[in-house]
Amino acid sequence: MAAFPRRAVFLDRDGTLNRQVGYCGDPARIELIENVARAVTRINEMGLLAVVVTNQSAVARGLVTEAQVRRVNAEVALQLAKAAGARIDAFYYCPHHPSEGQGPFTRDCDCRKPRGGMLRRAADEFGIDLANSFMVGDADIDHQAAKDAHKDLLTFALPSGYNKGLGDVQVSSLWQAVEQISQVLSVR
Repeated sequence: MAAFPRRAVFLDRDGTLNRQVGYCGDPARIELIENVARAVTRINEMGLLAVVVTNQSAVARGLVTEAQVRRVNAEVALQLAKAAGARIDAFYYCPHHPSEGQGPFTRDCDCRKPRGGMLRRAADEFGIDLANSFMVGDADIDHQAAKDAHKDLLTFALPSGYNKGLGDVQVSSLWQAVEQISQVLSVR
């Protein structure tokens, strides 16, 4: 645990950093959304941790392996670094589904969004102050997971069919969310 509390920007992966392509186990299918690398670089420059939290129930469904999820995560990180020197500090993923699939990944868990287990785990491992951190995602479950982790965690919602308006702040892009985070930090 860090000697002092740190702040983080929690990021959904699919639909937030890279384009939605369905259940993706192939790194070659990863395409970053415009300006996300620049936005993550700005997060890094502000001294905030950039932490990805993503549901990957395709593992439970038997459509991809955990190794494939890790390779896709690595490709996202590589593309961000190549595009703008951006750094993701950690990736957390939930391989579970409460009812679909079979085997050990088909179960109810605390890490699957809309629950906040992935954010709480990151907070424990990195000494993150959840009350003064942020979440950016394209779905209501991102907002719900953030609020489950800590009621004061500020959420930014991107446009998508999965966003029905629960986010604290509606934004048009990750870059706009990061600019607003910068403004929030300047007054805190």
